[in-house]
Amino acid sequence: MQAAALEAGEQTIAAAPARPAMAFSLPEMLRLLRRRRRLVLASIAVCMLLAFAYAATRAPVYRATAEVLVDPTALQVVGKDIVRTDTSASIDFANVDSQALIMVSSGVLKQVVDDLGLVDDPAIAGAPGLLTRLLGKIAQPTPAERFASAIDGLKRAIVIQRVDNSLVFRITVSHPNAQKSAEIANTLAQAYLQQGIDGRRSAVERANASLIGQISGLRAQLDEAERAADEFRSKNGLISTGESGLVVTQQLRDLYSQIGQATAEVARQQARREQLSRVGSDPIALAEALPEAANSSSLTSLKGQYAQTSREIASLGGTLAPQHPRMIELRSELAETRRLMTSELTRIRASAQEGYRQAEANLANLQRRASELTRTQEVSSAAQIRLRQLQSEAEAIRVVYNASLQRAKELDQQKKIETNNSRLLSEAVPPVVSSKPPLALVLGAALLFGACLGLGLAYLLELLPAKGGLLPPLPTLSARLPRLPKLPARPKPSSPPTPASAAAALGIGTVVSLPEGQAEKRAALRPVADTLEQRFGERLPATITVTGSLPAATLDSIADQLAQELALRGESVLIYQGDVGSRHLSIRRIGEDEPKPARRRHSFIIMRPATAEGRAHADADGVVLATAVAGQTLEALQEAADRAAPERSRIVALVVADPAESPSREVGKVSWLSRFRQAG
Repeated sequence: MQAAALEAGEQTIAAAPARPAMAFSLPEMLRLLRRRRRLVLASIAVCMLLAFAYAATRAPVYRATAEVLVDPTALQVVGKDIVRTDTSASIDFANVDSQALIMVSSGVLKQVVDDLGLVDDPAIAGAPGLLTRLLGKIAQPTPAERFASAIDGLKRAIVIQRVDNSLVFRITVSHPNAQKSAEIANTLAQAYLQQGIDGRRSAVERANASLIGQISGLRAQLDEAERAADEFRSKNGLISTGESGLVVTQQLRDLYSQIGQATAEVARQQARREQLSRVGSDPIALAEALPEAANSSSLTSLKGQYAQTSREIASLGGTLAPQHPRMIELRSELAETRRLMTSELTRIRASAQEGYRQAEANLANLQRRASELTRTQEVSSAAQIRLRQLQSEAEAIRVVYNASLQRAKELDQQKKIETNNSRLLSEAVPPVVSSKPPLALVLGAALLFGACLGLGLAYLLELLPAKGGLLPPLPTLSARLPRLPKLPARPKPSSPPTPASAAAALGIGTVVSLPEGQAEKRAALRPVADTLEQRFGERLPATITVTGSLPAATLDSIADQLAQELALRGESVLIYQGDVGSRHLSIRRIGEDEPKPARRRHSFIIMRPATAEGRAHADADGVVLATAVAGQTLEALQEAADRAAPERSRIVALVVADPAESPSREVGKVSWLSRFRQAG
């Protein structure tokens, strides 16, 4: 009897429930506050003491602010208005926003550090640490390190803020010294403005230097092009006299004018010769017919003398006999005059013939010269095309050279003119009040934080198990009674496993019962599809093996229905039936042929091994274990699970062929326990 009582007492102690979890409500919190008020008050006191020490030892910080106007439009030097009027209404705000980064750039900060000697300012460069003070010069930082530390500290002390959407920037500098903070803010603003001026001047100088280098090259190219054109002109005789064109062209034009005149002269001489030929040999008739007779003084004199002698013969012929000496003398004078006229007319006829011959010779000479010049003109025309090309190249280079030279002169003048419109709107003044947080605010925050911390610690202490036993009389009674050997407990008859208990024992979070109909099977397998998408949704594609102790036809049906359910959700599924590498491997695709954007081609690969050993593929990401529960023990189910997947965590779902409860209930019952086991 005593042994039975002891055994019952020990079993009661072992089965005592743990302290229930405390409900987190306002009444329970108030009760907790009353029980643990000392802990909460101690936490508040410690936090307030720390806050008071922080507020007392923290050095005051002064913030000085300077305002700078950043105007991206430069002033207009040439024109009536000093402000540009052709600027677009929309300003490049991206360029304006980038000015905040330029204000804290290394170049600006270096200039501020150098101008104000901030390397020796402990508030900016940092005070030496304890180790540095103890080791002395051994641990002293190098000048470069101190300079870099000063730049980093200055960057942390500066805050750049753009005022709404305007072009005004506020430069705020924090420093323990009010005068120093204002000085740093003003120096930073001036350094930024000077950097802008220097940057613009440097850009102009770089552009000018680049243009000068380009001008030198262009000058050499221009000289070379002009030299090539002149050499080609001289080599091909393309000598020009300005607006009149080439000399050859001018000569040819003059020559054709002379040819026209020579042709007219030939025609005139030919007409004169023909006229002399038609008159005959009678000198009197010839003298009367020729127009040249009027122009010949000797012929005119002979004609007058001949006429006078003829009149005198006619006058004396009535009174004197033909043999009269006077008549003989007159007839002799008349014959002499006629002979002289004949001689003069012969000379005129010979002169006309010679004039015609010379006119023909001159025309032939001019025509021959024209032919030569025409051939020369044809050659010159072909060469002139190449000459114009060379001249065009030289002219193009000359245009670029003149434009570059003009631009270089403008840039040389522009770098001497300041067109920057950015300026310092308001200088920073030393602040009177520091930006140190008020003591009341610090202590209030410490009070609130201490109360929350104390309540949290009190709640954690309440969750810890109580010290000592829960039933003190029984241990006391057992201590008084003599120690007897413990009887072995009678083994309890094991109840047949259910799907829920089997899943809990195997540590599987999802269990479904498989009905008979195909439509019901797909509906029953929806929790399995949910689990697959939940577990592998972020790392697709995933390989799933469907295996177990059920018949092969049932396993194939489970794989098909599961693939159909996944396909209805928009997934692309491949089903492998058979062993990889064997001759009887069947592959089917279920779902959309073309993948959606940002999705892999095959989301899930479901494998159904041909072997009946119930083992999953070694490379499978997940295993769906299909088995019967009725008539089996938990040990047999665990062996089947180990055989299917030695790594139990790969089993994502349990499909039972003999349902005992509703699938949704099974999932709800085992979900928390399986997750707890998997986490453990």
